[in-house]
Amino acid sequence: MSVTLAITGSRRGLASTADRWRDESLIERVWRADPTVWAPLGTPEVANRLGWLNLHETSLPLVSVIDDLSSESIAQGITDIVLCGMGGSSLAPEVFSTSVRTESPYPKLTVLDSTHPDAVAFVASHTSPATTWYVIASKSGTTLETLSLFRYFWKVASDTLEHPGSQFVAITDPGSSLSDLAADREFRACIEADPSVGGRYSALTAYGLVPAGLAGLDVGRLLASTSNVARRCAPEVELLENPAFLLGATLATRARNGADKAQIVATEPVEAFPVWAEQLIAESTGKQGRGIIPIAGGPFPSSATDGTIISIGSDPVPGADIEITVDDSYDIAGAMFLFELATAIAGEVLGIQPFDQPDVQLAKELAASAMSGDLVSTTEPPVPLNDATLANRIADTISSQDISYVSIQAYLNPGRPLDDRLESLRSMLDRRYGVFTTTGYGPRFLHSTGQIHKGGPPGGVYVQLIDSAQTTMPIPETDYSFNELIAAQALGDRTALAERGRSVISIDLGSNATAGITNLIDLADTLPS
Repeated sequence: MSVTLAITGSRRGLASTADRWRDESLIERVWRADPTVWAPLGTPEVANRLGWLNLHETSLPLVSVIDDLSSESIAQGITDIVLCGMGGSSLAPEVFSTSVRTESPYPKLTVLDSTHPDAVAFVASHTSPATTWYVIASKSGTTLETLSLFRYFWKVASDTLEHPGSQFVAITDPGSSLSDLAADREFRACIEADPSVGGRYSALTAYGLVPAGLAGLDVGRLLASTSNVARRCAPEVELLENPAFLLGATLATRARNGADKAQIVATEPVEAFPVWAEQLIAESTGKQGRGIIPIAGGPFPSSATDGTIISIGSDPVPGADIEITVDDSYDIAGAMFLFELATAIAGEVLGIQPFDQPDVQLAKELAASAMSGDLVSTTEPPVPLNDATLANRIADTISSQDISYVSIQAYLNPGRPLDDRLESLRSMLDRRYGVFTTTGYGPRFLHSTGQIHKGGPPGGVYVQLIDSAQTTMPIPETDYSFNELIAAQALGDRTALAERGRSVISIDLGSNATAGITNLIDLADTLPS
């Protein structure tokens, strides 16, 4: 894997930062896991969040554990692994399994990180409890979405199996409530993850590696790739030859100078990489009104001057400012480590503590208030697609401020052809307004990019899309449904955005989201630019 910076004069611009880093021995202190690189000693979520630096070594004992568990699944005739998790507990396994192809006898991995009723119903209808293992992943053990999915699939398995616990595997931090739940219900296994690693840095912990290994990936090879990259970023390497320093310091320096967008465009064999990198960068740097706004793929606005294009994959993207060449799909693990270290470096350069997520909790609390009926929201309710005032409302929302970027927040059932329609919507917005656009499925993005939406640079316009699910689906062991849960999450998030002074509009697409977005594109394409 190679990294080339193609930005004119970029190395000259990095010289002063490199000099400061040398004078303060910062790269050595990073590798010693010195929390004072980023914040005063005793600052929460720093000293106990640096275990990711050595996962290429500390995760090696997991290899045999995963191999044994994988052999059990094959012997039992397991055809499907359903991973129920959110944010850092789901994105890395999805990217691993998408990038590295495996075949029978290994099971197919399905990542379920949506509370949309139709998404849950689809997975349930395409898997059988007798031949499925359900992997329940939560660092805290209390993640509402993950527990809701567990309760649903526990009921599904209990209805047909005498010993449903044998189909469940937990991944959680030591001593969590999920660990207790796994013991009480006699899960097949409960694998404890390294508690010194935060969720978005957890790709090479049990959260990323166990699902990947069950799907047939060579976990040892993933760790070896990471080790190779770690050596190239070691303190002994000259800073201006250190790829993590070059990447992180370049992005941070350009962000401080106004170019605060980082568009990540990927080609084979790592086409899925941007969605993982997006959550890492957004949740780590989007604080105190500052940050690097990651853009996963999408069009590059021809009139934009505030972006850096990062190309990653085997085929360089024409016009990229930073090129990262990845020829071997297993090098995706090394690329993840590279971006983790680069993001931590960028945090220091920006003066941001990159390991906490102070604004993520707000949306969770407001969603909980909405669920209980206690939330008094001053935001406008969703506007139906057939509302005659919709075009004017969209125009008013977008024109109410100087636009930095548009974020499309889809509380919809993820997957194609909806993905394609959302990309068409991005392209239309680029044509009309010449700004960067992002997309994210809710509630998945609440655990990742939701941080930068509320805590990052101002100027974002947030377009929330909701629909009417085809399925009404109660959540067992509770008094509410997935329908009510996802509606409360959408309401909680737009209330949180409004409380942070962000410009947001919610649009109800009706019962057919794909057709609704097509109609929305036609409508929005008539708006003045």
